[in-house]
Amino acid sequence: MIVPYLVFNNNCEEAFCFYAEAFGGGKTVFARLNNDPNHPVMHARVSFTKYDGCLMGADTGKNVSISGIAICVVLPSQEAIEEISEKLAEGGKLIQTFLPHPPPHQDESGAEVLDRYGYTWYLST
Repeated sequence: MIVPYLVFNNNCEEAFCFYAEAFGGGKTVFARLNNDPNHPVMHARVSFTKYDGCLMGADTGKNVSISGIAICVVLPSQEAIEEISEKLAEGGKLIQTFLPHPPPHQDESGAEVLDRYGYTWYLST
């Protein structure tokens, strides 16, 4: 299994709670130095309860530059894609609404979202 590891500038906990909510719930775990909530997140994990998959990540304490990466999530239906893309776009931008893919992949469809943390999501059936 390949699991995306995302980095943040001191807002990892906020982001992972947002992702858990966007994907319909999840169990989040945050590790900090001395378990002190005033310290940055050294490691985070969210395991989604509604869909198979998880994300991991951490705070870097530095400015984060995201380039050349997108997170692709395969979902069961158009309804799931529309619901999740709407949530991920809050504070971000819906780049492409739900559309069928062109041939030869016309049996698949998807949407693209840039979230408020700078990550691009491809949501596909």
